[in-house]
Amino acid sequence: MKKVVVFSLFMLAIWGQLYAAQPVRTPFVELFIEGERILNGAEIKVNKGQQFTLFAQIKGGRADFVQLPDTYADLGDGAKIISRNYNKLIYEKNGVTHKWEMIDENIDLETDTKIRLLANNELENKKQTDVFIPVDKVEKTYIKVKITSTWQYSNGTTSKTEQNTAEALIHLDIQGNTNVWFASPNIRAAGTEDKQVKEYLLAIQDSYNKIESLLNTFEFTSMMSEIQQLRSTVGQLESRIEYLVANEPTKHSDIFFVGLPSDKAISDIDDFRSLANAWSDLEKLVQEHQIKLNNLTKADDKLTRRNLLSQIKPFTSWEEALPGNSESLLTVYAKDFNWENTSIRSFLAFNPAEERINNIEQSLADYQRFLSNRQENMEAEKQKIQYALTRLQAVRIFDGMLMGFFSSLNFARWENTRN
Repeated sequence: MKKVVVFSLFMLAIWGQLYAAQPVRTPFVELFIEGERILNGAEIKVNKGQQFTLFAQIKGGRADFVQLPDTYADLGDGAKIISRNYNKLIYEKNGVTHKWEMIDENIDLETDTKIRLLANNELENKKQTDVFIPVDKVEKTYIKVKITSTWQYSNGTTSKTEQNTAEALIHLDIQGNTNVWFASPNIRAAGTEDKQVKEYLLAIQDSYNKIESLLNTFEFTSMMSEIQQLRSTVGQLESRIEYLVANEPTKHSDIFFVGLPSDKAISDIDDFRSLANAWSDLEKLVQEHQIKLNNLTKADDKLTRRNLLSQIKPFTSWEEALPGNSESLLTVYAKDFNWENTSIRSFLAFNPAEERINNIEQSLADYQRFLSNRQENMEAEKQKIQYALTRLQAVRIFDGMLMGFFSSLNFARWENTRN
């Protein structure tokens, strides 16, 4: 009998360790370049004229407590989570409502004067920065990211603030031909620099950028006018190159155009088609699992953690199968799309990847809230995705114009970057 009691106490201790809240992680900055995670201190090889997107977000600290309270927050017995999302947690305990909320987030980017950084904070929950590597004779540079988040706690009678700060650093090893005197995301010029040629190249890159922006917002009338402007400027550049070849051959430059202004929009069509198919699959998934959940909750047996996880896993698998740039796509082409609603992780008080549920009642309530939200919003989301897909497919007309124009150039080389 004594052995049984000792064994039972041992198992209870193991169970307590297994389901006890973990200490929050030390705050750290998570970095991504074009969707690929980059470790703090890493050295990245880049090319002159290259442009890439850097994402930075803070993890650990109070963010752990708020975003995954079932994993990192020891709220104590009797606590009930009222609501939670990326930057706010509200819970009730002993009749008192407690709230933690991020009230400010400051993200500082530091580098030397050798590269250009253009911050864009349109994406919710992430800091997006476009990084451009110029053609200067530079071999090494760096980007340092410092994020400070300020959190406020209140319980109706008292309040306090807390700051979390973290830093990350990446080193850039710049590659490139020393004969190149001009480089932008879509243009290279090698040989002898010419002031007038440079002015035309800057104007052409500006047209590239404007056309791409107009494509993103489906402003087709304005885009047609900008395409005409692009063709006119390329014609002026050709005349200048012909003059140099005939009259000042020692100043001749070789011109290289890379890709088209429509490349991104065209590449996004297939991903958007995948999104349309995914939302059709999601609709079936929600209907199927709502029925399964109803059957489970009506059964005489108590709902187990294993049963609940088996309900949740198909939705995390569905989310993981989405195109990696789904948030960016929906932010660009369907600006009022609520990305946070699509992720079951936004509703759960625990990390489903750990397959560990501390509070099954709270987790069941979170899961039911997720299903209810999906039933309420899926149809409208499907319509927005389909509308954007239809408009994107219309881009093919303008892409054909641009493809025909650049492929016919004789004075410069054009690189088709399509797979």
